[in-house]
Amino acid sequence: MKLKQQEKITALYCRLSKDDLLNGDSMSIQNQKELLLKYANDNGYYNTEFFVDDGYTGTNFDRPDFKRLIEAVEDGKIGTVIVKDLSRFGREYLQTGFYTEMYLPDNDVRFIAINDSVDSDMGDNDFAPFKNIINEWYAKDCSKKIRAVMKMKAQRGDCLTGMAPYGYMKDPNDKTKLIPSDRADYVKMMYRMAIEGCSCGEIATKMRSMNLPIPKADNYIRNGLENCASYPKYPYYWLKATVKSILLNPVYTGKTVALRYTNKSYKNKKRIERPEDEWVVTDNTHVALVSQEDYDTVYKRLSVKTRDKVTNPDNIFRGLVMCPDCGKVHGFSKRYDNRNSKGVYRCQTAIRYGKDYCSSHYITFEQLYDVVLSDIQHHATLFEENVDKYIDILSKASETDKVKEKNSLIKEQDKAKKRIGELDTLLQKIYEDMVFGVISKERYMSMSENMEKELSALKARSNEISAALQENDNNRTNAEKFAELIENYIGITELDYELVHTLIEKIYIHERENIDGKAVVRVDIYYRFIGSNADSDNPTEISRRRS
Repeated sequence: MKLKQQEKITALYCRLSKDDLLNGDSMSIQNQKELLLKYANDNGYYNTEFFVDDGYTGTNFDRPDFKRLIEAVEDGKIGTVIVKDLSRFGREYLQTGFYTEMYLPDNDVRFIAINDSVDSDMGDNDFAPFKNIINEWYAKDCSKKIRAVMKMKAQRGDCLTGMAPYGYMKDPNDKTKLIPSDRADYVKMMYRMAIEGCSCGEIATKMRSMNLPIPKADNYIRNGLENCASYPKYPYYWLKATVKSILLNPVYTGKTVALRYTNKSYKNKKRIERPEDEWVVTDNTHVALVSQEDYDTVYKRLSVKTRDKVTNPDNIFRGLVMCPDCGKVHGFSKRYDNRNSKGVYRCQTAIRYGKDYCSSHYITFEQLYDVVLSDIQHHATLFEENVDKYIDILSKASETDKVKEKNSLIKEQDKAKKRIGELDTLLQKIYEDMVFGVISKERYMSMSENMEKELSALKARSNEISAALQENDNNRTNAEKFAELIENYIGITELDYELVHTLIEKIYIHERENIDGKAVVRVDIYYRFIGSNADSDNPTEISRRRS
């Protein structure tokens, strides 16, 4: 049944976005409601209903109550739509014009924008299209300003997230800074378990057994929002994806990584990931919960796609065995073995594409097991015989290996610093050219944006090199750290998953050689902290070659 015009609803539409808050209370939802209701009562519109979108941008029309309004229009229930001004209805001039000048009139709906003196029953308003364009320009300008402010805060190392990462909380004295919370020890436990070889699924099971709330639920509980509609349905059910997201978050090393994501445009709010060279990384912004070495170790392991331990329980070297030629992780399988071995390791590239792309770098599980066990036993024996001498050997061997790498890094850093100085000078020059009218403001913005990107990338790389050089100089410290680990394995007679993943970062299997009529496989073992020692007097080299 078609409603008569006087029976139809007068829709009082209100909208407020975060950007509008910059204009103060005059834009508030309450202010809009009071204004619209007074106008409706004063002008004889009594069958009123509010449609409110609080916290939604005007640059698109994907808003809950706007959709509800359009549905009501489609159903023939709306007679009049009243808004405070055109910008409340929308800030995208093409769509705003479509709705106000075509869609609503075609559906016999009167449109009124009070402050802009727009009333569709009074004929076309010549100024309305220009007003819509101005509203869109305003939205675009606000978007630019907000992005600039966010970038400045990110470069300063401020925390830009609404919810602090699990294990941290916002500093009560400075909400832009993070401090460890009472969950910090659980984060450390997760990293420790990952280093010991536990999978994300096993860590998630451990967290569930401890009856700990997941990060989102934990934040809601801390803020007294357990009864909130968006409170997680399963607040204590940890998933391996949740654990993985924590283990791969560099925030736990004491650095802030900001602006990883952005929107396609000020109109399209779809979230997309920025290229890594556009991220803003600031070191030492808060207390680290894990060392950079531990984070890197966990990151490398989680970046390797391997079968679950349950599928291959014998594969204690899962994710560690690699090809030195193509860099791929070795596949573990029993299919290629005919000697009753527990399994064999072969290069994934050779398995997938054939010997024309890479050779197999074949080794049996037992051969690799013997090499690794013997090498670790040798380390443990040398440690037991003379701790100080053992640490000296590791320090000197590591230093010899890293001389070339260090020289290369120093050259790269000198080049980066020189270019940084050149860019600083250029930025100052083009700014002066813009001030004195030599170049336009648009040209300056374009040039400076490209220079700033290059400058940011160079500074980030320079910081990475500084950290690498510092680590390069800490040979003695790293040797002592490895000695602390090897002390726990004096007298070992067998290997297990936890042991090899605690001590070893990776193992390179070289192609078989024929030496003095014997087939020999070279195995390079890279240990945590000390890497691979190439000195022939060093304990790793003694068991480096096995037939």
